[in-house]
Parts: sequence; structure tokens; C-alpha cells
Amino acid sequence: MEEKKKFQIKDLIITALMVLCSQVLYRVLSFLFISPYTMLLVVPIWSIIGAIAYFLVPVKTKNPWMILLFCVLTSIIGFYPPYIISCIFAGIIAMLIARTKGVGNYKGLTIGYMIFCVLAGFGGMYVPFLFYADQTLKSYEKMFGSEYLGTLTKIVSPMTTVMMLILIAICGLIGAVISKKLLKKHFEKAGII
Repeated sequence: MEEKKKFQIKDLIITALMVLCSQVLYRVLSFLFISPYTMLLVVPIWSIIGAIAYFLVPVKTKNPWMILLFCVLTSIIGFYPPYIISCIFAGIIAMLIARTKGVGNYKGLTIGYMIFCVLAGFGGMYVPFLFYADQTLKSYEKMFGSEYLGTLTKIVSPMTTVMMLILIAICGLIGAVISKKLLKKHFEKAGII
């Protein structure tokens, strides 16, 4: 059984910095909203490149509660209730997996990250179109114009959502693998690999 690490203030600082890094990456990717086709790729791409920030949290803090805090802070920055609920729910699941499997278990961390990505994508990108379609479409028409909206309504459907959520899960796995390679030195020092 692995040793539980006591809470330290530096854990909060590390987690907050990783949330900030993750959100900066997401904001940089928002240029993809220029086209309705590329807009659908924002969350899958973020799932790949945002993995580094997510995985640094358990590696550096060795505290499963910081995974939950990462997800909660990420959700609050979104200012959108379905996104907040989805991220908090994902954070609880990821934290429970890390507590059960151990914060040093790479497979457990990967499963938690994939769940986080899928639920964040669902709550942030697809709930608005599936459940609040009229409001969402009006706001998109106001922001991007009727041509953009016409294309978007053709490509967003429940089937597209399912396919995109599967793609997000795959991209989350790819991000976890890339993070493992990029952070190998940190993972070894933390005893994860």
C-alpha cells in the first residue's frame, strides 16, 4: 500500500498553476471556433495537450484530493452550469479511482483522465446543443452568423455527439501516453513508473 501524503499549501499552488496552464491551452485552441467543422475538434485536441497539466497534479502532489480540486477549479472557470456539474462529477470519479488504485497507479490516473475529458466535453460542448438547442443556436447565430449556424446544425446531432465523445476518450488516452513519455523523469521520481 502506498504512503498517503499529508496536505501541503504547495499542493494547492501546483494544482492552481496546472489549472491555469490547462485553461491557457484551451483558450489558445479557441481559434478553432473559426469554422463549425474545426470547432468540434477543440475538446479532442485539448484532451491530448491538456493531459500534461492534469498528470502533473498527482505526480507532484501525490494527493488524490488535488485531482478533484483540479477538476472543480477547471469547471468553475467555465462559468456554465452543465460543464461545472460534469467536471465535478468527473473529478469525484477520478479522485475515487486514484484513492482506490493509488495515486501512483498510471492506469488508474489514465482512466480518471479519460472520464474527465469525456464528461467535460459532454457538459461543455454537447449539452448546449442537445438540451438547450434553441438558446445555443440563437447565441451562435448572433456571434458567428447564419451561414456558420446552418453548417453547424447540419453536423451536430446525437450521433455526432456519440462519435465525438468516443474520439475525446481516445484523445484522452493518447494525451495520457504522450504525458507519460514527456514526464517520464517526473513519473519515475514519484514512483508511478
